[in-house]
Amino acid sequence: MCKWKKWMSLVLATAMIGTLTACGSSGGDKETAAQEPAQTQTEKPADTDAGEAPKDTAASGEKVKLNMLFNDTDENVQEEMKYVMEHLPEVLPNVEVELEMSPGDAQTYETKVRTMIAAGGEGLDVWWERGGSWATPILESKSALPLDEYLEASGYWDKVIPSAKLPAADGHTYGIPFEDISYEIMLYNKKIFADNNLEVPKTVTELKKVVETLAKTEIVPISVGAKDGWCAAMMVEGFAYSIDPEITKKIVDGQAKFSDEPYTKGAEVMKELMDMGAFSKNVALTGIDEALPLFETGKAAMMANGSWAVASCADKMGEDFGYFYYPVVNDADADKYGKNCAGGVKQNSGMMVYAGTEHPEEAVALCQAVAELRCKYVYEEKGNPFTVYKADVMGWKYDKEFAEPVAQLAADMQNFGFVYGLVQDVMPTAAASSGVMQSTSKFMTNTADYGVADYLADMDKAALEE
Repeated sequence: MCKWKKWMSLVLATAMIGTLTACGSSGGDKETAAQEPAQTQTEKPADTDAGEAPKDTAASGEKVKLNMLFNDTDENVQEEMKYVMEHLPEVLPNVEVELEMSPGDAQTYETKVRTMIAAGGEGLDVWWERGGSWATPILESKSALPLDEYLEASGYWDKVIPSAKLPAADGHTYGIPFEDISYEIMLYNKKIFADNNLEVPKTVTELKKVVETLAKTEIVPISVGAKDGWCAAMMVEGFAYSIDPEITKKIVDGQAKFSDEPYTKGAEVMKELMDMGAFSKNVALTGIDEALPLFETGKAAMMANGSWAVASCADKMGEDFGYFYYPVVNDADADKYGKNCAGGVKQNSGMMVYAGTEHPEEAVALCQAVAELRCKYVYEEKGNPFTVYKADVMGWKYDKEFAEPVAQLAADMQNFGFVYGLVQDVMPTAAASSGVMQSTSKFMTNTADYGVADYLADMDKAALEE
């Protein structure tokens, strides 16, 4: 599967470069409908009669027509986009939007985006880009419009939290984020902690004492979906961050390795926890769908997860639910606890504009409006404050009270020091990301023939996968 992804990315990237070189922009010659894959064809009304010069629809007072592609993943997304489309005319009265909700998983959706771009961008002005390694061939082929000057002019950066500014490798911003902001955290059951006279650990030394106490009971100390890889990889990263919060970024930039001290120490902590019985039996075969109920039902005292689980756990567990940040590896760094956090905005994700659009200004305005409306909806209607926008600046109101852990994390995220994406999301290629998760799953089997050094060597290899 990884080889297929690698081959597909290369083919699509090559195709896009060739097409963009030949076409220049969406106003140039396009491939014929017969040449375009059937599933990506979108009828587009002609703006002019044969022989006439193109009309400046914005100047003439006519509505600008824009095509928007979105990944239809579930009922929540459908509800969000219904709200967005209902309110877009209030924000952009001079823009007419043709929305296509494309079903399918990430691979299917991203392949469609790249195919439409390779076909000259017919039927595509803006789209939801998942970011990370998915966006690499799009940016390499110059298919996305740099948004910097538009965002500066609109005052966008005054509306969002500082960590929302996460430019691409070339320094430009291409995506306007709208998805929930996620951070690496540890969930915990307050009642279990109280019943066992335990305090929230701020250092690894304190965490080991908590695990040692709980390992003597029938309660699983830490629940983690190791089979899926990313949960356990986030744990290693969380510990590594306490030594150097920029370590993952340095690895992505080619300035460090997983085998350097921060991740080595993080992996050693994980090995010690495994040997102490911190995790459930056969943890390497336990997926997130099994690990979460284990925690929510009180069978596990803690869980390695992300901030996306805070609202639902607070709702299901009430006052028994809490969270804490990754304990620092070195006792001397206890004052750094909770200051830096892996996560935040996913690089190059959000609403993007096709570089060849005939209406760049309106397309960027559409991207901003979609992001803003979607985040307003989840904040005011769903009680979800984990967005890039500053709710007080936007004037958004929630007519109920946020659960205490939800309100606390929403406040905390405004003050994090260094924030960088989750390790599984920021790897330069899909193959690298897959390699990181597979290596971590293998490491969690805790076998004698696959120790810390073997694990980190495989992680270093994975980081170089193309």
